[in-house]
Amino acid sequence: MRRFLSATTLCAALMLAAGVGCTPSDTPENAAMNKAMQRIIGSIRTTSFPDFTIDVTAPDEADALLVVQEAIDSCSRHGGGTVMLHDGCYAMNGTLWLKSDVRLHLMADANLIFSGLGNDFLPPVPTRWEGTELLGRSAMIAAIDAENIAITGEGTIDAQAGIEMASWGMVPGERNFEENVHGTHGETVEMDDVHRLRTWGDHTDPSADTLLTFGAGTFLRPCCVEFNNCRRVLIEGVTVRNSPFWCLHPLYCTDVTVRGVTIDSHFPNNDGCDPESSERVLIEDCLFRTGDDAVAIKSGRDADGRRVGRPSRQIVIRRCKFQSECNGLCIGSEMSGGVEEVFMDSVAIGHVKNALLFKSNKDRGGYIRNVWVRNITVDETAGAVLRFENNYFGYRGGDFPSHYADFHIYNVHANRCGSFAIYCDGLPEMPMERITVDSLVVDSAAMPYYLYNTRECTFRRTWVNGEKLAETLPESETRQSCDVW
Repeated sequence: MRRFLSATTLCAALMLAAGVGCTPSDTPENAAMNKAMQRIIGSIRTTSFPDFTIDVTAPDEADALLVVQEAIDSCSRHGGGTVMLHDGCYAMNGTLWLKSDVRLHLMADANLIFSGLGNDFLPPVPTRWEGTELLGRSAMIAAIDAENIAITGEGTIDAQAGIEMASWGMVPGERNFEENVHGTHGETVEMDDVHRLRTWGDHTDPSADTLLTFGAGTFLRPCCVEFNNCRRVLIEGVTVRNSPFWCLHPLYCTDVTVRGVTIDSHFPNNDGCDPESSERVLIEDCLFRTGDDAVAIKSGRDADGRRVGRPSRQIVIRRCKFQSECNGLCIGSEMSGGVEEVFMDSVAIGHVKNALLFKSNKDRGGYIRNVWVRNITVDETAGAVLRFENNYFGYRGGDFPSHYADFHIYNVHANRCGSFAIYCDGLPEMPMERITVDSLVVDSAAMPYYLYNTRECTFRRTWVNGEKLAETLPESETRQSCDVW
C-alpha cells in the first residue's frame, strides 16, 4: 500500500500548489457530482473469496504455465479461493486463464514473465481489436464469462512484448504514431490484417454471426490482461510492464475495480486501462506511465460497434497520476456503442499530447454525454488541455455523426499548452452542445480557444495567458486543426 500512497499524496500536493479548488466545494455542481459518484461506487459489487489458499513456489522448469494453471484449476474445482504466487520468476509460455471465484495473488517479488512470442497465445478466442469483434490471440492473462475474479498483490506482470509482438504493424525505422501504429503508408505485411478487419467492421451486417479469424501468420497484437464478459472483477496492487497492446482491457464487463495499480509500458498502443462496453467501473489510486493514453474508454467501432450496441457507462476515475506519452483521459475514438456517465476527480497529469480528449469521426456514430471532470492539474500539453474532436483521423467515408453533449469541467489548472487551451471541433449537422467549463486556468497557451459548430457552451472563471475569457465565446469563422494526436 505504501507504494500507491505516494502517488496519491503527490497528486494532492500538486493541486494545493496550483491553487486548484477555487470553486466552492458546496456548489450545486459539486454536490451533484459527489452524489452521482457515490451512487456508482456504492452500486459496484465487490469480490469475495472462500478462505482457501493454494501456495505456489516458482518451479525450476523453463515454463511455469502448467504449474500455475493447474493451481488455478484446482482452486476452482475446490469452490474457489486464492492462488498465492510466492517470490520468484515464473516463465509463462502462453495464456494464464483465470476461473470464477479465484484470486491470483502475487507476492512482492513474484514476477510473471511471459514469452512475448505471438504463437504462444493461440488458438484464437473471441475478443475485440480496436473496437471490432473477431477471433484473435488471447491476452497474457485472460478470462471469459467468469464471475468474482481478481489479480492482487505487489508483484509484476511482464508481457515482454519487445521480444516480438511490439514491432507488428510498425513502419521500420519510424516512431511516428500515425505511421507506426496505423500503417498509413502500408509498408508492412502486418497492416494487411488491420485493413482486412477494418473493412469487415465497416460493412458487417447487423445480423452477422460469423467473425473473422486471425490465427497463426497474422499480426494483430493482444492485450496484456483482458477479461471478456466478466462480472465482479478486481485488479489491485500489481505492476504491468511491456504489453503488446492495451495493458488492461475489461471488455463487456460489469462491476470492475482497478485499484493501486502501476502501469509501466511504453510500446505503441500501450493504453493503461481501456474499459470497453463495460459499466460500473472504478479506477482509483493508480499510476499510469504509458506509451499511449493513460485511460481510454471505448464502446466498439463503426458498423460492428453499432451492431453490438453496448455502451460504456457509470465509470469513475479518481486519485490517479497520468504520465502518458500520448493523452491523459481519452474517450473514443472507438465509441460507436456510446459512452455516458463518466466521472474523473483529483488526477495529476504530466507532459502529454492532450490532457482531456474526446474523439470521434463520421464513421463512428454513437454518443459521448454526461461527463464530469474536476480537480485536475496538468504540467504541459503539446496539443490542447480540453479537446472535443469530431474529425478524428482515419475517416473512411461514413455518415454517422457522433453526438457530444453535457460536459461539466471544473477546477483544472495547466501550466503550459502548446496549442489551444480549449479546442471544440464539431459538425454542422451535429453541433457539440452544453459544455460547461468553470475555473479553468491555463498559465501559458499558444492560443486561447477554438469553437466550431458548438452551442450552449459556457466558460465561467476561465483564464488563459492571464486574461479572463468571456462566459460566452464567439464561434471561429473558419475551421482550424489541432494536429497533435
